[in-house]
Amino acid sequence: MVATRSFTIAEFETTDREGRWELIDGEPVEMTPSSDESSWIAGEVFFAIRTYLAAHPIGRAFPADAGFIIFADRDTVRAPDVAFVRIERLPTLSRTFVAVAPDLAVEVLSPSDRLADALSKVSMYLQAGVPLVWLIDPIRRTAMVFRQDALPVIIGEHGVLAGEDVLPDFSLPLATLFT
Repeated sequence: MVATRSFTIAEFETTDREGRWELIDGEPVEMTPSSDESSWIAGEVFFAIRTYLAAHPIGRAFPADAGFIIFADRDTVRAPDVAFVRIERLPTLSRTFVAVAPDLAVEVLSPSDRLADALSKVSMYLQAGVPLVWLIDPIRRTAMVFRQDALPVIIGEHGVLAGEDVLPDFSLPLATLFT
């Protein structure tokens, strides 16, 4: 569902809304709730990153309800299913949307998601400078890994998601996400 009037980020932030919403080029867009499988997978990825951060306190992990201002000049706030931001880019927390794009954005496809829409969101993250994006597909039991200035890589269910230089030494076997 798309609202009928444009909003600035400041207006969007203070507007009462039920459900999950994103702001894309000033247009509020309601997000469909995730399936149980997709939501569970996102929770597992968040938990794995939080566990890693307990031993390597290099940043902050965020669940699906965090809004990230990825283009202030375009009034765009996106909400990845899981996100990570390095501590030097976000040393303190505020009571507003996260003012920087994440260093890692994770999207988990739900049955109601269209792949074209998910890829559009991935493209927007990359345009905003997000260095690493994971798109997890529970149906195909794969993950696509996107990096700045590189071709996407598909990882099969027996492969491993690596944190690369964003989350050094972090690894998550995909098979643990597909039960």
